Amino acid sequence: MDRDIIGYLEKERTCVVAVEMMDGSPHASTVHFAVVEDPLCFVFETDKTYRKSEPLFGRETSRASVVIGTVEGKTETLQLDGVVSLTNDEALKTSYLAKFPEKVAKAQGENVIFFTFTPMWWRFTEWTKEGKKIRTT
Repeated sequence: MDRDIIGYLEKERTCVVAVEMMDGSPHASTVHFAVVEDPLCFVFETDKTYRKSEPLFGRETSRASVVIGTVEGKTETLQLDGVVSLTNDEALKTSYLAKFPEKVAKAQGENVIFFTFTPMWWRFTEWTKEGKKIRTT
């Protein structure tokens, strides 16, 4: 992924993640995210009792989509498709908590889980470029 797109991701804090539930239906929610470059993945924290956690415990990976830049007037939008899975990787957790230090205490809770999103396809649109500048995989 281009360095300027990574820079965009480092500045943004929220996204919408939609996961495929066990019955095949989608469930979308707004969440905080951190991005790790090598290998490229997004890291999230949530409560294991929330709906989006169901497929994380139900299968090893689940299909998912992520959208960043949903506010009208924003100059960029990033759309991604890929897979989500639970993680216990301490380096990934540390990356997330470095971006959100206000969540360090919360992350110690017994219901807190971390999960990752690995993109398989993405499209980045810069709306301010003449004729829209689109980059995709």
